[in-house]
Amino acid sequence: MLNQLQWVFLAGCTAAAVFPTAAALDLYLLPNATSVDIGAVCLDGSAPGYYATFTNVSELSTSWVLYFKGGGWCYDESACAKRSNSELGSSHFFPKTFKFGGIMDADPKVNPDFANFNRVVLWYCDGASFSGNADAPVPSPKTIHGGQMYFRGRRVLDALLQDLLDNHGLDKATEVLLSGGSAGGLSTFLHADYVRSQLPASVKKFKAAPVSGFFLLHDTAAGVPQYPNNMHNVFKMQNSSGGVNAKCLQAMGGPAAPEAWKCIFANYSYAHTESPIFVINSAVDSWQMGNVYDFKASCISCPGSKCSSTAVTDLNAYESAFIKDLQTSGDTYTSPGNGGFIDPCLEHVAAQGMFV
Repeated sequence: MLNQLQWVFLAGCTAAAVFPTAAALDLYLLPNATSVDIGAVCLDGSAPGYYATFTNVSELSTSWVLYFKGGGWCYDESACAKRSNSELGSSHFFPKTFKFGGIMDADPKVNPDFANFNRVVLWYCDGASFSGNADAPVPSPKTIHGGQMYFRGRRVLDALLQDLLDNHGLDKATEVLLSGGSAGGLSTFLHADYVRSQLPASVKKFKAAPVSGFFLLHDTAAGVPQYPNNMHNVFKMQNSSGGVNAKCLQAMGGPAAPEAWKCIFANYSYAHTESPIFVINSAVDSWQMGNVYDFKASCISCPGSKCSSTAVTDLNAYESAFIKDLQTSGDTYTSPGNGGFIDPCLEHVAAQGMFV
């Protein structure tokens, strides 16, 4: 494996960015009556929204792709306040249109299976993968609009789905693919069963395909639980017990149990996911290398030299931990119909069509 990994990382250094060139998705901003007035709001209290294009192919009128937008997390109130002054925390900054690649691309040559489906990007503006559900707003003078900050991701998800059901034909859906990338990939793990439960009985085919969302509950290379501590704080700060996999919480002993916070991690939610699911991820995900593992080896930054044997040993250890977490997550891994594509390349959200 040593030589294989060395080759993979060096090949990854030559990856070129590829951005979608197909038609942009239009913004659908929710009216206040079905968002702000019922407390389903972005971090700054503004109305949430989504980007969509609805098919004009009659035989695909009931076929849908719902895609959770990614964008990391805010780990404390200060970071969330900063985020609230951006498109990841306020609809005041949402672009009018949005282009996406991969399974959201409108070009049938790029995306032959889903290009003509109804395609919706569920825009991310809560900072916790649509999991927060705190009743009381947080005083925050750093926010531009209103001086308060809201952790309402789960309510935002409900409002977005309801708008699609009421106004755009999701209530007549027959097949739905739920996906998302990065923090949106984590959203897919957290909410697959819940979204499925909110869809009409007419849906006969439902699948989940999270992209680069299997973030490990793992220490840094130096042995510091940096990322676990950050996500623990997200769970507590945003009251995410109301927005993660319900059966995971039950297995942990309930939302107030000491270990309940672990349900915000993909492997814990994956272990209790009943919906058919296909995991797409790198076992040495480039974002995780820098932000979870805090791996300092210079060879992963493409300097043109091979990784040292020590560095490759460390990378192999992380890869092994990833595979172990995936394979030992309850019965989900071996359930008939489930699967995945796990690559050993240094990449993040490549399946969104951003890199080749």
